[in-house]
Amino acid sequence: MHRFPHAAAAAILCMALSLIAIPLLAGTQDFVLVNDTGETINNLYMSETSNNDWEEDVLGRDVLGDRERLNMTFEGRSACLWDIKAVNRDGDSLEWTAINLCKVSVVVLICDDDECWAEFE
Repeated sequence: MHRFPHAAAAAILCMALSLIAIPLLAGTQDFVLVNDTGETINNLYMSETSNNDWEEDVLGRDVLGDRERLNMTFEGRSACLWDIKAVNRDGDSLEWTAINLCKVSVVVLICDDDECWAEFE
């Protein structure tokens, strides 16, 4: 005899709902950043385009080597337009502005000779 006959069904329902909810928690702005600049990125900053200040270094103590990828995830943010600033070990920096992260899933930072740009997928 089961003491709580509906407990098992409730537990299964809760597990099913939690599996469904996981993708809904992902930020609309989540994307993959690809470094194709030819250099290691030592510091990486992101900021909402409407914000005049760069936020914390996304990499912390890590670096993003040339041709490496980084999964960028967002929580609790609604802005779509973001700026990215990449700094190499010499302190040289590059900036890309007003990237609509709600419409792209991959951002590739590219440098060739003396020109740099971003490509989006």
